[in-house]
Amino acid sequence: MNNKTILVAKQEFLSTLKRRSAQFAIFGLPILSLLILMGINQFARSQGSDDSSALSSFISDSADDLPAGLVDETDQIIQFSPPTDSLFIQYATLDAAQTAYEAEEISGYYQIPADYLATGEISYFADKLPLGSPNEHFLFTLLAENYLDDSVPTTLVINPLQQYEEVDLSATEAQAGQGVGAAFGLFMGIAILFYLTVMGAAGYLLQSLGKEKENRVMEILLSSVRPIQLLVGKVLGLGGIGLLQMAVWTALAFVVFQQGDSLFANVTLPTLSAGVWGLTIAHFIFGYLVYASLFAGLGAIVPNVKEGSQYTFLLMLPTFLPMWFSSIMITAPNGSFAIWLSMIPLTAPIAMPIRLTLTAVPPWQWMLSLSLSAITAVFLLWTATKFFRSQTLLTGQRFSPKVIWKT
Repeated sequence: MNNKTILVAKQEFLSTLKRRSAQFAIFGLPILSLLILMGINQFARSQGSDDSSALSSFISDSADDLPAGLVDETDQIIQFSPPTDSLFIQYATLDAAQTAYEAEEISGYYQIPADYLATGEISYFADKLPLGSPNEHFLFTLLAENYLDDSVPTTLVINPLQQYEEVDLSATEAQAGQGVGAAFGLFMGIAILFYLTVMGAAGYLLQSLGKEKENRVMEILLSSVRPIQLLVGKVLGLGGIGLLQMAVWTALAFVVFQQGDSLFANVTLPTLSAGVWGLTIAHFIFGYLVYASLFAGLGAIVPNVKEGSQYTFLLMLPTFLPMWFSSIMITAPNGSFAIWLSMIPLTAPIAMPIRLTLTAVPPWQWMLSLSLSAITAVFLLWTATKFFRSQTLLTGQRFSPKVIWKT
C-alpha cells in the first residue's frame, strides 16, 4: 500500500479520535448506557425486594409442611394412596375444616362441591395463596384416582407423555435449538450494531470530505495526493474508528449479559464457532467498505455537508430490508428470499451473518457474498474518484446529476 495512503489513514484515524463527539460516541455513550442499565437493575432489585415483602403477607410458605383439608361433598373420594394420604386430611363439613384451620392444624382446605362432575370447580379456603405448594398436583392425582373408572389408566391421565426423545434436526453448528425469541434478539443486535458502526464511520467520512471541500482544502490535497489514495486512506482510517466503536460496544454487551444479577441474567448468549464469528466480522468489514465507498462518492459530488446529509438515509435504506423481512429470514434462512438478500452487497452485511447463526450456509454462498461485496466496494471507490476529479472543477456549484454526467 502506498505511503501516502497510510499517511492519510493515520491522520484521519487520529484526528477523528481526538474529536469530543467521537470520544463520546465510542467511549462515553457505552459507559452512559452501562450506568443507566445498572441504575435500572438496582431499581428493579429494590422494587422486587419491596414486592416480595408485600407479597409475603398473603402468600403462604410451602415450607410449613402442613397438610391441607379436604371436604368432599360428592362422597366419591375413598382412596388415599401415598403420598396423598399424608398431604390431605378429610373433613365431613366445612365447619370442621374451618375449625382445624383456625387451630393451625392445616394450611387451608379444599371444597369439592356436589356438582363437581358437572362444573369442574373446586374452592380453596385460606388467608394465603398456596404458592409453591405441591398440594394442587397431588389433588389432581387424588381426583384422577377416585373419579376415573378402571378402564382408564390413572398414570396416563396424570402424565400422558411419559417417555419421549428429543431429536435435533438442525444441521447448523450455531443456533440449533434456539427459540424464535432468541433468534430475533440476535437478529436485531447484529442489525443495530452494524447500523451504528457504519453510520458513525461513514458519517465522519462524509463530514470530513464536506468540510475539506467547503474550506477549499480539497484542492490543495488533490495537488499532492491522487484521488484514489485520498479516498482509500480516509475509508481505511475511519474504518478503524468504526472497528474500535464496534469492539467497545461488543465488549460492553458481553459484560452486561454475563453479570449474574443483571436484568439479562436469564438471557442465553448464542454459542457460535470461531468460524461463524470470523465470517460475521468479515461481512461487517466488507459491508462497511461498500457503504463507505457510497458515502465517499456522495461526499465527492455534493457541495457541502448539509446537502450531503439529506441523502444519508437513502443510502442506508437497504440495511433495513433484512429487518423489515425478519420473520422470513428467521423462519426460512435457506429460502430463496434470504439467499438473495445475503448475496446483494447492500444487504449482505446483515442478511448473511443472520443466516450463518441460524443455519448451515454452503461455503460457496458466503464466498460469493464476500466476493461480490469486495468487487462492489472497489467499483464504487473507482467511481468515487471519477466524481472527485469532475466535481473539483465545480466547487461551490449545486449538485446536479446532469452537470456531473457532462463533466
